[in-house]
Amino acid sequence: MVTRADIGAYLAEAGSTKDADATVKHLQRLGWLVPVHIRGVWAYLPPGEEAVTDRYIDLRAWRARDSEAVFALAGEAAAWHLGYLDQEFSGPPAIWLPGETRIPFGLRPHVSEVKLGWSANEIKRLVPSPLLLHQRHLDLTKWAGGIPAFGPEALIVQLSTRVKSFRSWADLVPHLQQLAVDCDIERLSKLLDGKSQSGWQRAGYLLHRGGRHDDGLALVARRPTPHMADVVFGDGHDAVWVSQFRIVDRLIAPLQRDLGKA
Repeated sequence: MVTRADIGAYLAEAGSTKDADATVKHLQRLGWLVPVHIRGVWAYLPPGEEAVTDRYIDLRAWRARDSEAVFALAGEAAAWHLGYLDQEFSGPPAIWLPGETRIPFGLRPHVSEVKLGWSANEIKRLVPSPLLLHQRHLDLTKWAGGIPAFGPEALIVQLSTRVKSFRSWADLVPHLQQLAVDCDIERLSKLLDGKSQSGWQRAGYLLHRGGRHDDGLALVARRPTPHMADVVFGDGHDAVWVSQFRIVDRLIAPLQRDLGKA
């Protein structure tokens, strides 16, 4: 990534009086720089390459221009990098933003925005722990292309509180056991603090469906209020009633049943 400030600094270092914008236009004509969707930033195109193939190029551009920008890959993007999807997701990547952050205008059509009530200073609790990355043999520095991304606990919170924000449920369901195994209950409980009652119930139910039944019940027992209302999970035609979590499951159990038949 090259910013307008970078070009200005290079010109000053070379003792040139040439205008930065004129220099950028010249480098674009030469095919060395290509525009991205963040104003004032360009991508360097290596010799022999015809186009930029990095799907996170605009996010890198945002970080290059605004070094204090806080965001993280969420949804399908995070699930893919954690190994919970068998095929790479399609469509714009989902990104989490703190409640106080506004996404750059040029980037809005190219990402799917997810806000979950967490502030920027909580980013360290959202990403995977170094221990998990080590256990899963994932590169600490290159994982998720070097972009911050949700760990399993933050992903479960998204799945539990913003069900429709995740599109690849059929691909995720076969990997629920791995997701549940990777999840640290203490971290998950802290991330659920302040979330809706239904979010707690769905999170516990996801652990249950991933083979951690007792931990799912223990998580639900930590909910802020003792009363549990009936909660719908998904909007499919078939439904399974699970009394211990008071979940009307129209998504997970029907998918597990259908995938089992397949």
